[in-house]
Amino acid sequence: MNSSNQVLVQRLFWRLHFWSGLLTAPIVLFAALSGILYIFTPQIESIKHAHLDRANTTGVAQNLDQQIQAATTQFNTKNLRSIVPAYRENETTQVIFGESKKAMQGTEHTQHQAVKKITEHSTDSPTIIAYIDPASATVQGSIAEEDRFKNWSRKLHSTMLQGDAWRWIIELGASWLLIMMITGIYLWWPRGKATWIGVLFWERGNTRNNWRYFHGITSIVLGLITLTIILTGLTWSKYAGENFRSMQKVTGQNAPRAPMTLHSTPIEGAVALSLQAIYEKAKQQVPDIQLQITPPKGENGVWRIENFDRSQPTKRFQLQLDAYSGAVLYQAGWQQIPLLAQATAVGIPFHRGEFGWWNQALLVLVGLAVIFSVISGFVMWLQRRKALSISAPKIESKHVRAVPWWMWLTLLGLGFALPVLGVSLGVLILFEMAYLVRRRTMHVM
Repeated sequence: MNSSNQVLVQRLFWRLHFWSGLLTAPIVLFAALSGILYIFTPQIESIKHAHLDRANTTGVAQNLDQQIQAATTQFNTKNLRSIVPAYRENETTQVIFGESKKAMQGTEHTQHQAVKKITEHSTDSPTIIAYIDPASATVQGSIAEEDRFKNWSRKLHSTMLQGDAWRWIIELGASWLLIMMITGIYLWWPRGKATWIGVLFWERGNTRNNWRYFHGITSIVLGLITLTIILTGLTWSKYAGENFRSMQKVTGQNAPRAPMTLHSTPIEGAVALSLQAIYEKAKQQVPDIQLQITPPKGENGVWRIENFDRSQPTKRFQLQLDAYSGAVLYQAGWQQIPLLAQATAVGIPFHRGEFGWWNQALLVLVGLAVIFSVISGFVMWLQRRKALSISAPKIESKHVRAVPWWMWLTLLGLGFALPVLGVSLGVLILFEMAYLVRRRTMHVM
C-alpha cells in the first residue's frame, strides 16, 4: 500500500474507530464495570455465603451416605441432581436438587421454605443447594442456586439481568471493542514522519495531545490481555459462541464428552454400591481435586464424576463408573482434550479471574484501561466537536476505494465469525453509503 493510500485508509479507519466508540461506549462501560465486580466473586462470596460454605463443627467427616441421607429426608429424593463432597476440612458438602436452572425470585431460603418449593409433584423444580456439615451429618442451610452471588454477577455481566435473549447486547459491545482495538492499533502505529519515540514516550504538549497519548498507550500496553479477554468472552457468547463451537466440531477440536449411552450391568442378587464406595473408587482414578458426582438414573444408570474446580484446567477429567461393580466404563482427562479446547479451558478461567490474586489484579487493570479508553475518547471528541455537530471524521468515496481487497475480505470474515458484528456492520455500511450518496448529490447540485 503506497503512502497516499495509507493516508486515505487511515481516515476511513479513524471514522470507523469513532463510530464504534461513540455507539457502543455505554455497553463497553457496563461490561467493564460489571466485569470488575464479577472478578471479586471469591472474596464477596466468602463473606456473603460463609455461613453456608464453612462447616459449623470440626472433626472426622461422616460417611457420605449419611450426609446425603440428612439432605434427602428434607428434600425430594427424586430431584437429586449431584453431590459435591467437602474437599477441605472446614468446607460443607453440597447436595444439589432440581433439574431446572430457571431463576428464582427471592434470596436465601430456610430449609422449611425450600422443602415447600420442592415437592414430589413438581416437574420443573427450582435448583436448590443444601449444605451439609460433614462432621455432624446435618443440614447446615440451603439456598437457591440462582441466589448465589457468582450466578447473579455472571448474569449481570452477560445479560444485564434481562434474560438470555439479551446476551446479544454484550456480544455487540465485545465485537465492536475488537474493532476498536484493531482500528486503534492501526491509527497508533507510527508511519511517515512519526517515530517510535513519539508514540511510546510522553512529550509535554497541549492537553489534547496528552489525552491522545494516554488514550493510546494504556490500550497498547494491555492490548494482548484485553484481546484475550474479548476472545474468550466471545467463545461463550450466544451467536459468536455457536460459530466457535461449530468450528470445534468440524475440526475435531471440541472437548470430549462422556457418552450418554453407557449402562451399568446389574448382576442377579447384586446390590448397587454406596455413594461412599463410589467416591473412594473415583478418588483412586482421578487427580486430587474437588469432585462433582452425578448419581445414576434408574437401575441401569451409571455414576458420572467430573472435576468441580475449574481453576485447575490441567486436572480436568470425566469418569463413568458401573453402579454395581464400580468398574471404569469411560475415562478422559487433560491429555485427551484437543489443543483448541485446552486453550479454551485455560482462557475461560483466566477471563473469570479464577487463577488467584495476580489474575484478578491483571483483569482489574484491563477493566480500568477500557474504562479510561472510553472516557478519554469521549473527552477528545468533546475537545474537537463543533457546536451542533457530531464532528465525525469526514470521508469521501476515494477513502473507500483506497482500502485493499484483503482488508475487505478480513472484515467479511469477522462479520461471518461474529454475526452480531456482521449485522450491525452491515447497517453501518448502509448508513455510510447513504451519507456518501447524499454528499455527492449535494455537490452536484
